[in-house]
Order: sequence, then C-alpha cells, then structure tokens
Amino acid sequence: MLVAAVALSFSGCASPSRTSPDRPGLFVLGIDGMDPAILRRLIAEGKAPNFKKLAEQGGFQELGTSNPPQSPVAWSNFVTGLDPGGHGIYDFVHRDPATYMPTSSATPPPGDPGTFVKVGGYHLPVLPGDEVLNNRSGTAWWDAVYAAGVDVEVYRIPGNYPVPASEAKTLSGMGTVDMRGGYGEYTWITDSAPVPPQGHDLKGDVQLVAVEDFDLDGIPDTVKASLKGPPDLFHLEPGKLPGESDYLSAAITVSIDPAEEVALIELGEERVVLKEGEWSPWVPVSFDALPGGVMPLAGSVRFYAKELRPAFKLYASPVNLSADTPPQPISTPPAFATDLAELLGGQYYTQGMPEETNALKDGTFDDDDYVRQVALIQEDGSAMLSLALARFQRGDATFVYLSDIDLQCHMLWRHGDPKHGDAPAHPAFEPVSAAAHRLDIEGYYRHVDGLLGRVMERLPPDTLLLTMSDHGFQPFTRVVHLNAWLRDNGFLMLKGGKRTGQIALGDVDWSRTKAYALGFNSVYLNLQGREAQGIVSAGEADAVAQDLRTRLLALTDGDEARRVVLRVDRGRDIYRGDRVAEAPDLIIGYDRGYGHSDESTLGEILEAQLADNTSRWSGNHLMAPEVVPGVLLSSHAIQGEAHDLTDVTSTILAWYGVDPLPGMLGAPFLTP
Repeated sequence: MLVAAVALSFSGCASPSRTSPDRPGLFVLGIDGMDPAILRRLIAEGKAPNFKKLAEQGGFQELGTSNPPQSPVAWSNFVTGLDPGGHGIYDFVHRDPATYMPTSSATPPPGDPGTFVKVGGYHLPVLPGDEVLNNRSGTAWWDAVYAAGVDVEVYRIPGNYPVPASEAKTLSGMGTVDMRGGYGEYTWITDSAPVPPQGHDLKGDVQLVAVEDFDLDGIPDTVKASLKGPPDLFHLEPGKLPGESDYLSAAITVSIDPAEEVALIELGEERVVLKEGEWSPWVPVSFDALPGGVMPLAGSVRFYAKELRPAFKLYASPVNLSADTPPQPISTPPAFATDLAELLGGQYYTQGMPEETNALKDGTFDDDDYVRQVALIQEDGSAMLSLALARFQRGDATFVYLSDIDLQCHMLWRHGDPKHGDAPAHPAFEPVSAAAHRLDIEGYYRHVDGLLGRVMERLPPDTLLLTMSDHGFQPFTRVVHLNAWLRDNGFLMLKGGKRTGQIALGDVDWSRTKAYALGFNSVYLNLQGREAQGIVSAGEADAVAQDLRTRLLALTDGDEARRVVLRVDRGRDIYRGDRVAEAPDLIIGYDRGYGHSDESTLGEILEAQLADNTSRWSGNHLMAPEVVPGVLLSSHAIQGEAHDLTDVTSTILAWYGVDPLPGMLGAPFLTP
C-alpha cells in the first residue's frame, strides 16, 4: 500500500502491440451489485430493452455468488476460478491472530519495515523491508489467456491492488487507496461544525475555519485551510502507523467574491474558480516527501463549493493518486494508467470506491449532492468504456467494471425498495428526499442498459459478450452487534465486569473468551496454538463451533420471531485449497434484512444485540449467498443451469482453448 511504497517512484513502457488469435473475441461487462429480480422487473416493464435483447439473443440466468457474498471475495473467485480456500480472501476485514487486530484483506499483516538510518530528522532506508504484496493467491484468468497469445485489457478490476505482476494490461479498481493510504477520506472545510447522525462518527477530515479579513479592507472574505496527502514516512518512526499529524499537507486559500456567490481556490500553483453549488475539474496537487522537490508525489483532487455564505462549506475529495503520474503502480504495465489518462484527455478517478458514501453517511452531503457526484463517476466510466470498445479488436479479451449500481443500492435503498414493492418503510426513510430520489436506483439500471446498448452496437458481430454481476441486493433494516451476542451467550468475556468495550483497546479477557467476531461475516475461535492467547483446545473446537452454530441459527428478532441467521458454515468444510487454514472458523449467512454492524465488524462490543439500521447505508448483500445471487447474461446460449462465478472464469479460458488451471473449481457453460 502507499504507506510502504511512498519512497519509490515507478515508470514503465506500454507493452508492445500483439495480434490476438484469429478467432472470435470476448468482452465481459462486470456490473457490481446488479440484482436479477430487479433486472427481470425492468425488462418486463420495457425499461431495460438492451438487457432484454441480450437475454433473448443468448440467455439470462441467476449467477451464484461467493460465500460470503462480499465484493473482494466474489471478484477474487471470478479472477482466479478458486474459492477463498484457494485465493485467501475471506472478507473485507481479516484479523492478525498474533494481535487480535483487524487488518485489510488486501494485504497480509505488516511485516519487517526494513533498516533505516536517521539523518537530520529523516529516517532514510538502508535495507528494504518486506514488500507489500497483494494477498490474493492463484493465477488471474487474464494471465492464462495472455499466455495463450491473446491481447487482454482489464479495466478497474476489483481486488487487484497492490497490483500483482502481469504482462496483460490491467487497471486496478476497488481496493485501490487514496494518497493517505486509506480507502477514501474526504476533507470538509467549514465555519460551522457538522452534526453527525446519532451514533455515527464522522468519517471525513473536518477542518473548522473562520472566514477572515486578511487584507484589512473590512470584509471577511478569505479562508485558510490545508489538504492532507501521504503519510510523512521519512519523519515517521519505521513500522509506526501514522497519527493525525504524520501526513504531508498542502495549503489551501479560498477567496470569496464580496458581491457574487463565487470563490477562487488556490492550491499550490493551481487556481480554480467555483460558483456556489459547482464542482471543480481535477486539480493537481504535489506533496514533497523529501526537501528540495527531490521526491514529489502527485495526486489529484476535486472541490465542491457546497455553500459560500452565510455559512462556508467546501468539500475536497479524497486525494486520488494522479492518473498521469501515479506515485506507485495502479496498473500493469505501470504506464498503462498513464496512457489511459492521455487517451481520455486528463485525470480520472483512481480511488477504488470513488462514490462519496462517507459524506452522505456523515450528513455533510445530502442526496442531491451525492447523486451529482455519482454523475461525475458515471462520466468517467462511460468514457473508459468507450475507450475500451475503440481499442477492442477481433480475438481480444476485454473486461470493463461498472460501479453504477452497487454503492447506489447501498445508499439509496431507504427511499423505496426497488425489489419488494410491498416492503414497509425503511428505518432510515427520509420522506422529503424520497420524493425526489425514490426512483434513482431504477435510473442507474436504465443508465447501465444504455451502456450495454453501446457495447452491443460496437462489438464485432461474432464476439462473445458476457454481462455479469458479483452478487445481488436486499434491504438492510436491522443491524446485528454480533460481539454483543457472543458476550451475552458466554463466548466472549470482557475485563473487569464490563459489558461494552473494544478488542483494539484491550478490553477483552482472552483467558475466558472462546470466540470473537471480526469482519462482516466472520467468527473466529480463540484457538490454542493459533491465536496469541488461545484457550480453546483442538479437541473441543468442534463442540464449541457446533454450539455456536446451533444457537446462532436459533436467533430470532421481535414479536414475530423473525429469523436472523439463515446459515452458519464451517470454513474448513466449504472451502478448498492451500489456504483453508486461514479461513474464519464460522461464516455467518444472515437472512434478508439483517447484517453485521460496522462496530462489531471492527471488534467493538456494544450493549444491544440487535437494533434498527438508521444509517443511510440502507441496502446490502453481506448475507447468505442464496438470498443475493448475481446475474449472468450471454450473447451465446448458456448451457446448463446453477452456474457460479468460477464457471464464468472457466468459460473465459475455454473460449480461447486454455485448459483449467490447477485447483480451479468451475466448469464452462459454453464453448466456441
């Protein structure tokens, strides 16, 4: 990640052009979160004519997702043809058994930081430490196809950051960090402190400022603020995580016109003028990791002038890694990202999940702000899709990822359930906003239908076109504080008789704890010889796991005794491959409407076991896989039924005559 790679700069040349075999090519449109029930309804209502045409031309089936149905897990299944036991990605959040701390599933726990020498206050590397690598095992399908002589291009593939070595052209997507090394932290510059929703901690960097009269003309019209960039690693103790003050920064000056609702924003040598309510283009920003401009790190940011007066509210996006001069690889070869910037005419979103969900959850954005920002991302996606189509030639293999539906279903489901017409109002329902936005999700489906029509028009006629999603969607109305349930059922014990606390703060009494939850669907036994302070012996592990399973399946909610958990699987029983030993001991499959709370996902123990979900994050898919299948559409007739993501992988290989790789689980559903 950026924290480990900031000291390096990269360059590369595009790979030489190749001629693909003289056979029909393959184009895959990967649409995150598209749900078969919603798509069927829109087809029946005549609102998705291109999906209807594709279904009639070849076929339309539900597509089995991963277990658990989380995006990094599902897309890793598709990329490798393996399940988590083979590729090693089990959840968004893994845990370090040595510390019980949550870690990102994208990379292994931190290793040796290397050897440094301190010179003039700087920690300069002498011997390199452990390289930060992608945690995913297995061979990506594009590498196998490329080895067969096929020209391959893969756009914004999730789970491919840090970028594994490849000779194919790939651009990383979901999981790619911002300049801070995280997954997207915006900056909110304001003279009035935002009030977050009850029980919600602000996710953005809020800077309280004053509009001041620096030129002493009697008119307060200037704001001074700053923009955080990468961690200041050369000043940071090696191996130490950065604190709030351990980041490089760039100064921002905003000058507000005394007569008009317009402001001049100055960032370094860059100038941009914005009207109130207007978004800026990409503004380049550079951070100097070493003095004298020896190591400039390039990023890009967009501003949104939410309000200039009477209150001052300026949004700055997470600082994206610059697309034209990325400070670390986000593509293979490294120059592919730069080439795309040149061909697209400028910067594009490189942050893996660019939709500004955090600002909407914080309440600094309203739904109008959010959908306007999503429209900017749609412009990016549409332009990149057009470029991919223009570059596609007969025999090629191309994958293009679209995020148009997934995060919008997460954030806008509360306005009206697009899947269950008779559903009661969501606990987070906002009647005024719903009047304007209740059909937004349907609109995003219709937008993707238009993009599909463009693809169908431009591809060579014999091309195999596959349209797929990694999972579907359901309402998310009730949160489960699973660690609270574990506490109340005697599996997790806190120190000093406490009822609430956090794993990260040392509140758990591991000498009396048998199980704990970390991750969105994962439960781990406190196993002897594996966890640092494990107490569950190998001989009693099965009994503890079975007890947990039985009680979780019996968990009900409310007077109607609604079922909370639909299934509980043992990781060792459902996965295959060399990394099964890393699997969670139990994978929790929630029933429709239920999901793990954010707090419990990161190891917090609250008082209640269950609560209404009043967050704007109101739709979800982190449930039992059978309640959130994805979609599969093909321009060629689909053979057989009950296919899953690994079958798509096998079909891609079979299309080019490539034999399945060792350990691959799927079977092709069509052949050339």
